[in-house]
Amino acid sequence: MTTTPRQRKHQYRERLYRLLLAFTLLLLASFAVPQFYWPAPICYSVIAILITRLLARKVKHHIWRERLYQWLGWAALLSLWFWVLTPSHWTYSGIPLIWSWIVFVSWSLIRLVKQLSREHQVSEMVLMGAAAGYLLLGISAGLVMNALYTFEPNSFALLDLPSQAITSNNHSVLNTPHKFAEINYFAFVCLTTVGFGGIKPILPAARMVSVTTSIVGPLYLTLMMGALISRFSSNSSSERINKESAPKDTQTSDHEVTTNKKDG
Repeated sequence: MTTTPRQRKHQYRERLYRLLLAFTLLLLASFAVPQFYWPAPICYSVIAILITRLLARKVKHHIWRERLYQWLGWAALLSLWFWVLTPSHWTYSGIPLIWSWIVFVSWSLIRLVKQLSREHQVSEMVLMGAAAGYLLLGISAGLVMNALYTFEPNSFALLDLPSQAITSNNHSVLNTPHKFAEINYFAFVCLTTVGFGGIKPILPAARMVSVTTSIVGPLYLTLMMGALISRFSSNSSSERINKESAPKDTQTSDHEVTTNKKDG
C-alpha cells in the first residue's frame, strides 16, 4: 500500500514526537541516579536536535526566520557543550547557555503550541507532543538554573548542605552531580508550583528565574488544554453533524427511488 506525501510527513512527525518524549523521560530518569551523570549532556543535545527538526518549517516566505530558528538551535547545542567541557573555574561559560536556551526553548514552545493546535484531531501524537513540551520546559529551566548556579554559587540555598559548601570557590554542579539533580528537582517544583521549600532562591536572578518558571508552567498547561479541548470539541461537533445528516440523505434517496418506481 502506497502512502501519500502527507501521510509520510505525518508519520515523520509522529516518530519525532515519540523520540522527543522518550529522551525527556530518559533525562528525568538520569536525575534519579546522579552517579550516572554522563547521559544528561547527550540527552540535552539530542533533545535540541529533535526540537529543531520537528519545529523548523520549510516555507517560501520568511526564510530568514526559519534559518534564524535553526541557528538558534545549534547555538543552544554548542553553548551546552561549551559549558560542560570548559574548566569549572570558567564561571562565565554559563552565560551563553542561559540566554541561548531561554530564547530557544521559549520560541520552540510557542511553535509547538501552534503546531499541535493545527492538528486535525486529538491523537496519540498530539498528546505525546503536549507532554514532551511540558517536560521540556522543566528540564530547560533546570539547565538554566544550574548554569546560573555555577556563575553565582550563592544563587540558591541548598538547605541540606552546609553553608561552607555553597560558598566554596571549588564548588560546581558539574563536579557534584547530586547538586545538579537537586537543582533540576527544584526547577520542577517551581514548574508545578508545589513549593516544598527544600531549596530557596537567594539572589535576584535566581528568584526571577524561579518566578518565571512558576508562571510559564501553568500558562503552558492553560494554552495547551485550551487548544486540545477546542480541537476535540470541533471534531465531536463534526461527527455529530455527519451522523445527523446521514439519515436525512438516506431518507431522501429512498424517497427518490420510490418516486422513480411510481413514474416507471
